[in-house]
Amino acid sequence: MKFYEKRIVEKARLARRKGLSLRTIEKQLGVPNSTISKWVRDIKSDNHFYMKARLLEEENKNISTYLLRNYKIDKDQAKILLSLLYWCEGSKYPATNCVAFSNSDYVLIKTFIRLMRKGFDIKENKFRVRLQLHSTHDIKKENIFWSNLLKVPLSQFGKPTVTIPKNKRKRTNYRGTCTIKYYDVKLLLNITGIYETFGKKFV
Repeated sequence: MKFYEKRIVEKARLARRKGLSLRTIEKQLGVPNSTISKWVRDIKSDNHFYMKARLLEEENKNISTYLLRNYKIDKDQAKILLSLLYWCEGSKYPATNCVAFSNSDYVLIKTFIRLMRKGFDIKENKFRVRLQLHSTHDIKKENIFWSNLLKVPLSQFGKPTVTIPKNKRKRTNYRGTCTIKYYDVKLLLNITGIYETFGKKFV
C-alpha cells in the first residue's frame, strides 16, 4: 500500500471542503479516487453523486445491522469462522508448528482472537504477540494499544520489528502489523482440519 505525506491528505480534505469532486482532486494531486474517498468520507458535500453514494452506504449499513442484530455465535460456529479466517490469512502447517495469524487490520485481529477464545479451550499464557512498526511510531504507545485491544499482557509481547518507511511518509491510522502466535500444534491441526473439511463440501 502506498504512503502519502500528511500535507497531501490535508490538501485533499481542503479541496473537498471547497466543493471539488473526487475526480478533480484526483487529477490535481495524482492520488487514486478510492484513496481520497477514505480521507474525506466525513466531509459533507452537496454533490448529487456523493449524496447518492452516502445514502446507499447508509442503506447497506442498516441491512447489515438488521441481519446481525440478533445473531449469536455459538462455540461450533466460532470454530468454523475462525478456521475460515485462518485459511485466508494464517500460517500453514508444516511451514509452522503453531497457530500464527498476521494482519494490519486491528478489527480483523481482534475478531480472530475473540473467535479463538470463543471456539476453543485456550490457555492464555500460550499467546505471544509481535508487532511490525515504522520508525515514525511511538513503540510504547502501540504496544499498549495492542495489549488493551487483544487483552494480552505486555509480558507476552516480543520485541517489535521496526522498519523505516519509504520517503518517511506516515500512513494515516496505521497501527502497525500484528502477529498473534499460539503455541499448540494440535490446535493448528484442528483448525486446518476444519477448513479443509469445509472446503471439500464445495468441490
